[in-house]
Amino acid sequence: MSAKLIALDLDGTTLNQNGQLSEKTQNALRTASHRGHKIIITTGRPDNISEPFYDQLALTTPMINFNGALVHIPHQHWSQEQATTLPQTTALALLQLKRDFPIKVAIAEGKQFILPDRPFHDLPFFTDMPAPKVLLNADSLRQAPISLSLFTDALTLPRLQQAVSERFPHVVAQTWGAWSGEFSALEIVREATHKSSAIQYLLDYYQMDPNDVLAFGDDDNDRDLLTYAGWGVAMQNARPAIKALANDVTPLSNAEDGVAEYLIRRLAL
Repeated sequence: MSAKLIALDLDGTTLNQNGQLSEKTQNALRTASHRGHKIIITTGRPDNISEPFYDQLALTTPMINFNGALVHIPHQHWSQEQATTLPQTTALALLQLKRDFPIKVAIAEGKQFILPDRPFHDLPFFTDMPAPKVLLNADSLRQAPISLSLFTDALTLPRLQQAVSERFPHVVAQTWGAWSGEFSALEIVREATHKSSAIQYLLDYYQMDPNDVLAFGDDDNDRDLLTYAGWGVAMQNARPAIKALANDVTPLSNAEDGVAEYLIRRLAL
């Protein structure tokens, strides 16, 4: 079988219900890598909370973070690294949405940096910051961030997303992870920034074709990835709309090693 570029969303897909890589999933991905397939973590997560899984799998391939806005190889300087940033003026203008919506926390992020507008705890994907040394504002934001994440309640999220789209046509605002409740996240990155555009960048780098892409996902931020891939696979636990657009659906969920089982059968691992 020819080498595949295997694009893997993390949460709700490759990670189990406890947010971990099971031993079976680790073994399947390591075997696929040893057989020449390119394992590409393709996640909305920032780099700092994705690298432990990258290291656990002993990967040497590039990793995609911030839903495609950062393409890099962790722990080293890679000459082909690509970071798509938000202009500082845009990020600061987005912060003004706090006047119109109950935004609980706003966090600007880039590679190896995080700047919140207030202390926080119990946010999905973030280590508690009960006493940040510096808070996000016009004076402290001294570099263009890759993303700005706004946390609000689940009922407000759709209205906030619509407002961002209407007022800021040059950005993309999407959720990462099927979370709801008190802290629902809206991640904002620069326009034309998607998981699929980052995958295309790596296809050019590896001189591969979209038909060589085998992609897995479960949520709205995987929509473009699954439709772009030569073979897009939705998880059994994916949103119904994501299942409907995929080429296939895993028989098992992420809690049941759905990615591992699918790869073992499809790639004869």
